[in-house]
Amino acid sequence: MTRRTLLALAGSAFAADYKNRAPVSREILKVKLPEASPVKLSNGMTLLAIEDNRLPLAWVKIQVNGAGKVYETRPGLAEFTANMLAEGTRERGATQISEEAARLGAMLQTGTVSNREAATLDGSGLSSRFDEWLALFGDVLQHPAFPGDEFNNLRQRWLVNLRMRNAQAQDLAEDRLLRLIYGTHPGGFTNPSPEELAQITPEMLAMWHRERYTPAGTVLSVIGRVRTSSVVAQAEKSFGGWKTPEVKFSLPPEPARDTKRRIVLIDRPGAPQTQFAIGGLLFERRDPDFFPMVILDMVLGDGGTSRLSRLLEETGRAMKASSVYGTARFTGFWRVRAAMRTELTAGVIDTILAELRRLCDQPVTTAELDAAKSSSVGRFALDLEEPSQVINYSYQRYRYGFSADYWERYPARINAVTAAEVQAVAQKYFHPDRAHIVAVGDAARIRGALAKLGPVEA
Repeated sequence: MTRRTLLALAGSAFAADYKNRAPVSREILKVKLPEASPVKLSNGMTLLAIEDNRLPLAWVKIQVNGAGKVYETRPGLAEFTANMLAEGTRERGATQISEEAARLGAMLQTGTVSNREAATLDGSGLSSRFDEWLALFGDVLQHPAFPGDEFNNLRQRWLVNLRMRNAQAQDLAEDRLLRLIYGTHPGGFTNPSPEELAQITPEMLAMWHRERYTPAGTVLSVIGRVRTSSVVAQAEKSFGGWKTPEVKFSLPPEPARDTKRRIVLIDRPGAPQTQFAIGGLLFERRDPDFFPMVILDMVLGDGGTSRLSRLLEETGRAMKASSVYGTARFTGFWRVRAAMRTELTAGVIDTILAELRRLCDQPVTTAELDAAKSSSVGRFALDLEEPSQVINYSYQRYRYGFSADYWERYPARINAVTAAEVQAVAQKYFHPDRAHIVAVGDAARIRGALAKLGPVEA
């Protein structure tokens, strides 16, 4: 069976209603991910390069481990530093960097991923100009100047974004839930307050860069129409002079697992809707529970035919309902969110809690299991058509110490998940009595519904 056929079947399974029993392929997708053998540059930097000649382009991702949000010593420090990298170097201003990237047919963005370990620089461009724009990326990574004017401009943009985020009920619910889930662990850090942001200075960013941005902790991933041998030579040219000493760091202690849930109500007087979020801790990425979790999330709330979407949208009780999870080298999290009209808050919350309890008490049906497997494998196959996703998989294989054939075996491992495994994961992590709850809405109208579940905090 061809990949095109498999993708079509996967898409059908994802889109069709379970009661109509969508067609499911019983064949296991065979894939062979291009192997990127790690190459150590002279300064200790790691290179993962894959040749892909389908397009006259190249994609680059630079990840500096130890410089991400989970390590930061004050809220906003890691993310602010990463975002300032392209705002000026010793030799180039922000405008010059942008114009030079455009002239070379390249795009560049910097930042950090929420609750993760690394600062990142992402980019892509014409492979014919690869050596030139990679050198530009090297300058941005190694020699940021953190100019005062650009710093103040960025801080003002951040303050505006913070005000906008704090005005969004969904963002408020999700941020507060993360803090409940992680407690004092940095995984719960969301955005710095205006007061915390005001305390950050360009000198702090420069110090964080000196201490945390080291070649020994950096992985350069490349994919595209470039020869591996030439990438090694160009990487040495662009980064080999970077000699910052290696720094020792370790992940913070794992977050404590709560045995009792907390319920938080954020009052929005007169709000016509309630934003609801519920969640808890999971496991780290290498845990075997990851594979049943992929299926559980698909069945529960990831997609238009998931249980939550069908239960809530078919009855017209909620605007939307979905689930999501995140994993890293430290304990990850799961979250369910929903939005509903204020007068329907109690019914929707009861429905969601009942669905979580059903996942714990009853195995998922064969139809749900098969459709979720087909959808998951189909998404994976589609990812393999995107070079930027392929280098992500390559990086994960290196970063987490996965076997060389990990991604080749991934479809088979997904297809081997049983209903009993899905139920066991639900019982371990999704019991509604241990999950934290946050609601944002009109307290006068919805407090009673929440109070039935336990003590309500402001």
